[in-house]
Amino acid sequence: MKKPTVNILHFCILLLVICTDLFFAQGKKVETGDIEFNFKKTESFSDAALLDIMLLPREKYFNRINLEEDLGRLNKFYFDNGFFDVAIDTNTVYNIDDDQVDIKFTIIENVQYTVKEFRLQGLDKVSDGVKSSIYSNQLIEAGNPYNRVRINLEKDRIINILQDNGYFFAQIDTVRSRIDSSRRGIIIGKYSEEMQERPEFKDKVLIRMRFIGTQDVYRFGKVDITIDNNKYKIGKFVVERELAFKEGDIFNRSKMVESERNFTKLAIIQLGRVLVDSVVEPGKLINTNVHITLNNKYELTPGITSSYQTNRLYLGANLEYKDKDFFGGGRVLSVTAEGLYNSPDVNILSFGLSLYQPFLFNNNITATLTPKLALINLNEDLQYLVSTNLLRLTYYIADYTFYNNAFSDLTFDYIKAKAKRTYFDTEDSVFVPEGTQEFLVNSIIGLTLVHNNTNNLFNPSTGFYHTLSVESAGALPRLLSLFNKGLQYSQYVKLGSVNSFYFDISGERQASIVATHFEIGDIIEYGSGENIQPVDPLYKYYMGGGNSLRGWGGQKGGILDNPSQGGKFLLEGSLEWRRKPFPQRSILYPVWGVLFLDYGNVWETGKLFKLNQIALAAGFGIRYDTFVGPIRIDLGFKLYDPMAEDGNKWLWDEPSRIFKDKKYAIQFGLGNAF
Repeated sequence: MKKPTVNILHFCILLLVICTDLFFAQGKKVETGDIEFNFKKTESFSDAALLDIMLLPREKYFNRINLEEDLGRLNKFYFDNGFFDVAIDTNTVYNIDDDQVDIKFTIIENVQYTVKEFRLQGLDKVSDGVKSSIYSNQLIEAGNPYNRVRINLEKDRIINILQDNGYFFAQIDTVRSRIDSSRRGIIIGKYSEEMQERPEFKDKVLIRMRFIGTQDVYRFGKVDITIDNNKYKIGKFVVERELAFKEGDIFNRSKMVESERNFTKLAIIQLGRVLVDSVVEPGKLINTNVHITLNNKYELTPGITSSYQTNRLYLGANLEYKDKDFFGGGRVLSVTAEGLYNSPDVNILSFGLSLYQPFLFNNNITATLTPKLALINLNEDLQYLVSTNLLRLTYYIADYTFYNNAFSDLTFDYIKAKAKRTYFDTEDSVFVPEGTQEFLVNSIIGLTLVHNNTNNLFNPSTGFYHTLSVESAGALPRLLSLFNKGLQYSQYVKLGSVNSFYFDISGERQASIVATHFEIGDIIEYGSGENIQPVDPLYKYYMGGGNSLRGWGGQKGGILDNPSQGGKFLLEGSLEWRRKPFPQRSILYPVWGVLFLDYGNVWETGKLFKLNQIALAAGFGIRYDTFVGPIRIDLGFKLYDPMAEDGNKWLWDEPSRIFKDKKYAIQFGLGNAF
């Protein structure tokens, strides 16, 4: 008797499905509503992590095709992370009142499979030293959760080791045998149901990689150099000295890449490629061809520029003349005239030369000599006429060491300072009359060590950037003062370290990044006498601005009587969350949204440092990616101002006075804050 009722119910459900499909097929645009995840049993990933790989949250209007594709993305995401038996169901509900479609994903993760055994085959004839490199620092170990990305990284790591040690033909075996299925290069297998009943095999997988081309070791053979349209008669020796290998060396693919990177140091070279030309089997030799395309030798380029100097943002223009092969050898001579503007009282005019030597003793060392003459209106009080001379030696150490690069600087600066108005000098505790002039010589010997394994120059998403620097000022002027008793100079040691960490929390899609930054610096003066002067404001630390605490304007903060004169001890840092809210198909894909928290301050000396004087700033901003880096605008608020009066130090103490007391700052810049 109940059968007709059941048939009527089935008919109604079928009619509802047909009507729903017809409704969406009409072309009526319905917005995507709430997206909910309902986890049964376990929850291994956050809602944010799952939403980050989906398209529906980024599209305003609901699309059933996007729903199906997102379901596939979720299944693949779970599978690639070892949840082979995941079950995902969807349910959509049309909300008539809001004209939206709410979506619910029900996820049963089931168990996450782990690696029982990781086998490598085809390495029998590989040398013991190479085997040691392969089996050390493995990315896959027994007990690890299955992860597809890690498997691919391990495969690439092993092939790179083999090809960097002479095994030119080393690769994964991709040939599938109809007779022997075990011939496949990479096998990822679940154990049989019978074996799964045993505890040691339950929910486990076997991963096996089979390599071929590991029988013979090859060496570099002849190197043929081709320079297209060599109208400037560039000598082949300029190219040869940048090669990281020579004939007879064991073949190393990374050395070929390193050679191409060395070519980028030479401005005269537009493109340099190192390619395999032929393989000579009798001698196990790899002949290579170096193909060089040249740039124009002479260049006159106008440009628009921006930079942060002494924590102020400058915008301006320059005109640069460049000879990219000055007297041969790949040397570069540059002549630059530049004007930078911050305000009518703060601006810079400069004229400088630069001579770059790309090869000094060996191709790991370069040298740059930069004399410059500049008229600097540093702030409302001081104007400088500065002659600077910088000699910088750059030493590339290696990629595999912690410190990758080192810079050694020698500067000699002649400074003429003039008071633009009467002001109070906090260093000497005296009033300086308008028009007062002071002459000063400064010479600095410095060394900076750099570690950088970030993945992008302009907008890194992973990696760590770190510098450690030490400078000593006064040694050369002290020697010169033996002959010129009236020579005025400063004596100090300056220590500093910059550290930035980047974490991609979007599953390596570079769509959601957490970045943190910490910087510390200290200027320690020493010595006394009539010739020795306090550290000039040109060499001090400042607080506030787009690259510092963004709740304050440039040179507007610090535990200082006069923030525009700077301090000698700096401690500051930042925490940022950078997120791309739009899909790749959107015209707004280059836009980033940023939330940030800044902390720190500047003190007159390190002895005056106090924890309760650390200022806090918080805010949000927007970035837009361009080919020269992100363009950014930030709105920062003074979350905690240690210099404010009691009862008004925290932002929320008097909310009605936030804008009246200017407890905020708008910051512009090119490039990320760090």
